[in-house]
Amino acid sequence: MDEKEVFENQLISQPGVFLIVNRQMISLTKPKTTIGRELGNDLVFHEEFLSRQHAEIIYEDGKYVLYDKHSTSGTFVNGKKIERCTLNSGDLIAFANINIMFVNNNAQIAVKAHGTTKSLRNVPNS
Repeated sequence: MDEKEVFENQLISQPGVFLIVNRQMISLTKPKTTIGRELGNDLVFHEEFLSRQHAEIIYEDGKYVLYDKHSTSGTFVNGKKIERCTLNSGDLIAFANINIMFVNNNAQIAVKAHGTTKSLRNVPNS
């Protein structure tokens, strides 16, 4: 097994990273996920305002990064137009009129985040 296959198997063995599109969960199991109108993409949308090769999500340095591929209508994350953006769990991605949520419930991320969010202390009712 070469280095690329090991890397791809590691991605596949880390569940919990996915996109939510129209109430469907689409797992991100490849190092690069392509998005666009062209049939060769990993995610294909038949939307006239979407470019043939609109965007891609690449797993690099332990993070998922969204790249706009010089699309006509642009790529937006949380309402801001981007060319490149590191994705965080809960980010809302928009291509033309297509809305997608990025979710990263990867166990390694959860371990790193453990203890950083504090619970609200009990405050007596006035």
